[in-house]
Amino acid sequence: MYVNERHFQIAGVLHQIPAACEFVARAAVQAGLDEHAVYHCQLAVDEACTNIVEHGYELRGDNHVIDVVCREDAVRFTILILDDAPAFNPLTLPEPDPTASLDARGSGGWGIHFIRKFMDEVSYSRDYHRNCLTLSKFKLTA
Repeated sequence: MYVNERHFQIAGVLHQIPAACEFVARAAVQAGLDEHAVYHCQLAVDEACTNIVEHGYELRGDNHVIDVVCREDAVRFTILILDDAPAFNPLTLPEPDPTASLDARGSGGWGIHFIRKFMDEVSYSRDYHRNCLTLSKFKLTA
């Protein structure tokens, strides 16, 4: 059971993404996350939403929305990012090789790599013709 749930919606355009990041930051602070964890949540949301706008909506998301839902329970803070872009599970991308030379590194897959590093749990589902990326950060217990 969730203690608190907050909803926010933005148009699927790049200039709306900072508002989603600020919404998540406020919710994370209210959930009791420390400054470091709040920052990780912001970075993850920025990266996920940017990928949706650039790749899912191909920078033509004016008539699309991205829903951001923040949920809190006793042990975790969870962010759901929902969009109606074509189905795409970013977790199926191969892990990039950070040890490869710069010339050998591909340009794709780095965003989800960082999201996985920033967050404690990351999952994907496709429900009702919408992509749902779920990002969780565990709360520190005393």
